[in-house]
Amino acid sequence: MACVLVAEDSPEIAKLMELTLHMEGYHVLQAFDGVQALALAREHEPDLILLDVMMPGFNGFEVARELKKDEQTSDIPIIFVTANHEMDTLVQGLEVAVDYISKPFAVLEFSARVRAALRMRRLQDDLKASNEQLSRLAITDALTGLLNRRGFDTQLEDELWRARRFGHSIALVLFDLDRFKRVNDTWGHSQGDVVLQRFAEVLTLSSRRVDKVARFGGEEFALLLPSTDEAGVRTVCEKVRTATEAMRIPLPPQDGKEQWINVTVSGGGIVLPRISEGGAEMPHISSGLFEVADRSLYSAKEGGRNRIVIEVSTDADVAQIGIELPPSPSVSSTPVIEN
Repeated sequence: MACVLVAEDSPEIAKLMELTLHMEGYHVLQAFDGVQALALAREHEPDLILLDVMMPGFNGFEVARELKKDEQTSDIPIIFVTANHEMDTLVQGLEVAVDYISKPFAVLEFSARVRAALRMRRLQDDLKASNEQLSRLAITDALTGLLNRRGFDTQLEDELWRARRFGHSIALVLFDLDRFKRVNDTWGHSQGDVVLQRFAEVLTLSSRRVDKVARFGGEEFALLLPSTDEAGVRTVCEKVRTATEAMRIPLPPQDGKEQWINVTVSGGGIVLPRISEGGAEMPHISSGLFEVADRSLYSAKEGGRNRIVIEVSTDADVAQIGIELPPSPSVSSTPVIEN
């Protein structure tokens, strides 16, 4: 049921509006001055506001401007109700409202304009929801529901600035499932997808709500840990490693025997205890973080897999690595050993 706020200081007109709207099946809120109208709009966020231009307290134009300045109420459509038919008044009103109704009004016209405004509101809400869904899809990995690389990079940039501003530590860890190609080759990509989904669950459950978890593609995942020191990072990573090692993906029995897939994971990370105020540029720090994490991941793979390697560095050193990198769209590891 749509909710309509009627802000009208004339009791007779307000009553007529209320009765008409009730007959149309709408829930009605009533205000008799501008101050009350603002309070009710902010409290209830109605689907439509019918706003008298001339009211005590704030007039209709002042109320509308206040509502449009507030993000919470800026999208609520407004129809001005006025006995003033001067062109300047109408033009001024349509700058902040979707329509106006002249007093005295015909009930049929009044109802039609209300329906049209509410229909427009529904269309706007549907469009907004669709755009929000598209925005989420653009930064989400379809298989696991985690952030994708694009979404992760945005979160990384935000967290780097926050770490610099508040003097917090920050850590980046890259994870790669060991010999994952064998899983796909042996059991097929559908079973491989199940493994990836299960590992995504392990990574999510092992991290905190403030941490950022992503899948970059294939079997490569990333974890961003704000305000976490080296010991905390190692604790989380070891939790991920042991949970992955204990993971069992059941398969159909063969010759009456149970069988399952088990995998291990390697991780490489970098911890920055702090980011200096006024220090290196963020893109260089970001690139350097990935380069060091890639290097650590390579060391974990080369050291026998199923292990975690974490480096601790300074923002200046990491940024210098980022500066020295050749220009490329993204920094990712290309180990010469089998993953």
